[in-house]
Amino acid sequence: MISLTLRFYGDLKELLLISHDGMPVHRRLPLPTSVKDLIEGCGVPHTEVDLVLVDREPASFSRLVEDGEYISIYPPFSTIELPSGQRLQQPLSGPARFLADVNLGKLAWYLRMAGFDTAYRNNAEDRELLEQMEEEKRILLTRDRKLLMHNAVEHGYLPRSDDPVEQLQEVFGRFHLLRETAPFTRCPHCNGRLRQVAKEDIIDRLEPLTKRHYQTFSQCPDCGQVYWSGSHLRRLDPRIRELLTTG
Repeated sequence: MISLTLRFYGDLKELLLISHDGMPVHRRLPLPTSVKDLIEGCGVPHTEVDLVLVDREPASFSRLVEDGEYISIYPPFSTIELPSGQRLQQPLSGPARFLADVNLGKLAWYLRMAGFDTAYRNNAEDRELLEQMEEEKRILLTRDRKLLMHNAVEHGYLPRSDDPVEQLQEVFGRFHLLRETAPFTRCPHCNGRLRQVAKEDIIDRLEPLTKRHYQTFSQCPDCGQVYWSGSHLRRLDPRIRELLTTG
């Protein structure tokens, strides 16, 4: 029998599915197991962990634990830069591209509004999500922790809040998106990249007041939706407006 002590830090404690009262967790296992399986057995997906110390030494997810070890588990740090060899979450190889599961449609809408390439279908099954994630090298966003625990998931995030605006704030913080925004350059309906369109080309689709007061328009080449700089930004939740205008 293997006896272990685990200490979860930061908001990882909120994800634990076992009783802990804010104290270290004690586990007894019949056989050696990997750090990844040990952590996920407590309810925390590997995507939420950026540093593991086993008896104060950095450890990989694949390391097998041994009897009597003390294991410290940390989420990604926002103010501390870890040596690259210690980080378990690898840097993105390019611009952030997201894939939202069926329960995060509003979050997908907001990310597209901020200019981020975000795939979403309201009927996608888990298998389809994993296939698309791997094929298109996307960051998987889901509140299904078992889905995030899949070995194929390299980059992912489990939003903590039920509120889509707070979920957006979480994703911005986790992936440092504030300086990467390009507001109103993607279609929130279908994720297409918007392009400028001449007013005369779409004038028959405009309401009288829109025709009178606005001169600059964009259109999605994929779904045909037309956009203009109206009162949309002013009507947005102020928390979203701040994210879109700060970067």
